[in-house]
Amino acid sequence: MNRMSRVIWRASLALMLCGAGSLPAEAQTWSGGGALVTFLNGKLSTRLGGGDCAHMATEALRACGGEFVAADLGADSPATGDYVWGTLLTTISWTNSARVDSTPTAAILPGDIIQFGINTKIGTATYSVRHTAVVQTVNTATASRPTAVFQQNFGGVRTVKTATIDVTKLTAGWIRIYRPKARVDATNVWKFTVVNNATTSQSYTVMVGTTTVSTVSLTAANTAGSYRVHKVTTTGTVPCVVNNTNSIYVQNAKGDEIYKPTTSTFGLRQLAY
Repeated sequence: MNRMSRVIWRASLALMLCGAGSLPAEAQTWSGGGALVTFLNGKLSTRLGGGDCAHMATEALRACGGEFVAADLGADSPATGDYVWGTLLTTISWTNSARVDSTPTAAILPGDIIQFGINTKIGTATYSVRHTAVVQTVNTATASRPTAVFQQNFGGVRTVKTATIDVTKLTAGWIRIYRPKARVDATNVWKFTVVNNATTSQSYTVMVGTTTVSTVSLTAANTAGSYRVHKVTTTGTVPCVVNNTNSIYVQNAKGDEIYKPTTSTFGLRQLAY
């Protein structure tokens, strides 16, 4: 089979597997940040997404009915790369040689999400790059400030771990604490994630019927570039993810993974959570 024949064959297969469908959007009940805590407690020592810190928060939100698409959470603030995770509750910063809590009366809850600025220092921990964590516990005796967090990709550990935190010991940089919000679903709008859990780089195509929406190249498993979030709007046709000869219809707020079930083939399946 020559190169042109292979291209035509793969395109034909994709069209056959990704024709019009009628899968419904899946409803999820958002029960607040407590659901994130329960989910992450069950994922300790597990890698979520590609292992980056923000992947952990995104996958927890996706699995629990929270909004997880950046475009629906708001533009990065205060600068590009400083992710926004919902409603801003407070900013704690080191300003003019003093720690400043912008809204000291704001009660932080387990399941709220913390975004760390570059070169933030809290106690003996230094966050030299931007970082994301999810509040695990708070101390209600001190204005409900975090006492422990879930985090991933800190200190070279790319699985979900817990760590203590005392924001009263912030001596450089800033943190912004957000209240996550419920995901808003709409007819024919599909929000989903794709992760490459194979040990080699992989490409896939998102199709709507016979139309290619995007072609994405993912790096090997357990890397920043091995994970992608999508939002696709259609006129009724269910989007499809195609990887080589494999395909899977998208379900709203679900995650799909590329994996290697045997030594010679690759597979495509929906994540179990």
